[in-house]
Amino acid sequence: MSFIRLCTLALIATSSLAACSSYEQANMNNKTSVSQIKDSTAFFHSIKPSHSDAIIGQVIDVISQDREQQKVTIVAQDGQTYTAEISKANFAQKNAHQMQKLTIGDYVEVMGEQSTSQSEIDSKRHITVHAMPYVLRKIIIAGHQVDCVGVAPQSCLLTKPAEQANADWEYRYSGIEGFDFEPNYEYTLLIKNTPISNPPADASSIHSTLIKVIEKQKTKS
Repeated sequence: MSFIRLCTLALIATSSLAACSSYEQANMNNKTSVSQIKDSTAFFHSIKPSHSDAIIGQVIDVISQDREQQKVTIVAQDGQTYTAEISKANFAQKNAHQMQKLTIGDYVEVMGEQSTSQSEIDSKRHITVHAMPYVLRKIIIAGHQVDCVGVAPQSCLLTKPAEQANADWEYRYSGIEGFDFEPNYEYTLLIKNTPISNPPADASSIHSTLIKVIEKQKTKS
């Protein structure tokens, strides 16, 4: 191969790499994926329970829910389906705050009494939850904050569950440890909600920690 041809090929390759680099940089400026959960099944099975009697499951249906109790359907890591009944009456008084309000898509760790009911068609598994140490949740955060009043006037994030993209935005009065909000970017986060024992009056009973930034996308001006 002639020297001139080698030089020509090298110039073409260099130009192509530069063009790809410019495209990638422009694309990243518009939409930055900091960390992806590419395989949700693999992620689900990577979660380790904090107790040998705990069941890790994902909420696939909310059957009923109010301030005193909730009933949801979860699929456990072994593929078994459970109806989980969670009631404040089943928690010690000081731990009543553990009953976090669940939504479809949540990853939960639950502990309690298991039972099985038989029918002519199949058997159904139930768990009466006595403890819920944490909830992993994917949420969307709007690209702007709003003025709100908690204990005092403040700025609130606007959030909603990632599995309910069409839901209304909700004010978030408490922060997320490890998360730095940048205006004009919409985020999809995976957070860990952990109950706080004996929280101060008028303060949140749930402590949120950032696990992953799944997506960071610049909002339209």
